[in-house]
Amino acid sequence: MNHRNFHPAARRNFWLSVINGAVMIATSNSVANPELVLTVFATYVTSNPVILALITPLQTATWSLPQVWVVGWVQRSKRALPIYNYAALLRFIGWVVLTAVVLLCRNETVLLLTVILFVVVAGTAAGVAGLPFIEVIGKVIPPRQRGLVFGWRGALGGLLAIAGSQAVILFTGPESRFEFPTNYGLLFAFAGFTQMFGFFAFSLVREPDTDTNIEHPRLSVGLVKTIWRTDDNFRRFVRGRTFFELSGMASGLAIVYANQVLGVRLELAGMYLLVRNLMRPAFSIAAGRLSVRVGNRLPVSAGMVAQALSWLLLLIAVPLGIRGRTAEYYLIPVYGLMAIQQGLIFSNLMALGLNVTPSQERALYMGTLNTWLGLVILFGALSGVIAKLIGFQGLFMLSFTLSCLGAWQFWGLRERLDEDDMETPA
Repeated sequence: MNHRNFHPAARRNFWLSVINGAVMIATSNSVANPELVLTVFATYVTSNPVILALITPLQTATWSLPQVWVVGWVQRSKRALPIYNYAALLRFIGWVVLTAVVLLCRNETVLLLTVILFVVVAGTAAGVAGLPFIEVIGKVIPPRQRGLVFGWRGALGGLLAIAGSQAVILFTGPESRFEFPTNYGLLFAFAGFTQMFGFFAFSLVREPDTDTNIEHPRLSVGLVKTIWRTDDNFRRFVRGRTFFELSGMASGLAIVYANQVLGVRLELAGMYLLVRNLMRPAFSIAAGRLSVRVGNRLPVSAGMVAQALSWLLLLIAVPLGIRGRTAEYYLIPVYGLMAIQQGLIFSNLMALGLNVTPSQERALYMGTLNTWLGLVILFGALSGVIAKLIGFQGLFMLSFTLSCLGAWQFWGLRERLDEDDMETPA
């Protein structure tokens, strides 16, 4: 089924979901990127690798952890969208506070604490919004179209991220006319107002009411154990997601490693963002189109292989004697493979999750899974400690192995692609 054949309200929901994702993906991969913006900002006020390694996984973990506590709220609500809207407002307030502090304060400790607090608060608000978002998408987008929606979100987001990357270069690059931290304060202001537009777009989706009289099983440890024991397909998906999250735990340290070990200039972070964002859209839309025919399992597995290859390139850099200017060019294919991974996985991973969970208990399955992943990601926040214990090379070898294991788990999934009884919004 092509999205052009949708009921007009469904087509409207399709494109509002795409616009929301395009804006959010564009900002998170450029002006609000945790690896090459927030981590680099923190690098100006601390050189502690443990603290620097916290930022990316902390943002992801705080998105995941609250979701199990939101399950009941979503199940009791006729519509999940109002919950999303409340959380979106809190995220915007977080951007306003971060911008104000960065523009007005020059104390390095305050700046560091503020960016960490922002990551925690904004990430938690995003987590509260996350499950309602999943529920709304599950209600208004048919199974075979979900990969296409996320593909378009990723493709348009990648294109917009090119402009966002230019903004990063404009404010923080070698030729910037603004000094630190004013340059980052202006960048954060731009990021906050841009994300507000994405929140607004999704708030316009027409969500059908849910029958709140349905009896849902009460969330408990025993229920989770039963699901784990009886649903082997979901169990494989959980293992795949766990390997995926752990395999990316060193992503925030890639630029730190490149700077401290290979001699790459931090000012080039914006250029690597641009490279990644130039490549991602093509793979994103290709993955979305492919998912309509074959599902989401194949693109996600291929994305894990691309991630494994990016870690392999970092692994062999030192043995090959790559440093300085050569290393600055060498990082281009590294971030290129990361772009392929993001284009393939982030376009299809959410759709894959929706297609391996029962629609009536989607909130229960996805909320519990995402909270578990939050705990996993918190462990991943120890990547700085692991790097100190076994070195960057050991950390990258671990990430390479986990990427391969994740590809194996995703490949073996059984995906449900039959049409749900989709409700047509009024």
